[in-house]
Amino acid sequence: MLRWLASGVVLLASAALAQEPARGDAAQGAELAQQLCRSCHLISPTDRGPVPDGVPSFVAIAGRPEASEAWIRARIMGDHPIMPQPPLTAQQNADVAAYIFSLRN
Repeated sequence: MLRWLASGVVLLASAALAQEPARGDAAQGAELAQQLCRSCHLISPTDRGPVPDGVPSFVAIAGRPEASEAWIRARIMGDHPIMPQPPLTAQQNADVAAYIFSLRN
C-alpha cells in the first residue's frame, strides 16, 4: 500500500513539473522583448524615448519590491492592466520574465 502511495506522489510531482516551463533564458527574453514589447515599454536600461503614460520600464518593473520571476510571469500573462494578452508560450513568458528580472539591481 505504501509503495502505491509513493508511486502516486512521484507521478503527481512529475506531472506538476511537466506543466512548469523550464527556467527562463534571459537572452531569449531580451530578443522577444525587442520584438513584442518595445512599442510600449523601455526594455533596456539604456532605452530612451516616449512611452504611453503610466507604462513602466522593464527596469522599474524589476526594481519593484515584490518582483520575482514568478510574479513577473503572472503579470505578463494575467494581471497586466491595459495591455492586450501577449502572444507568448509558457516558455517565452518565462524567458521574458527572466530578462526583466535580470535587470534588477
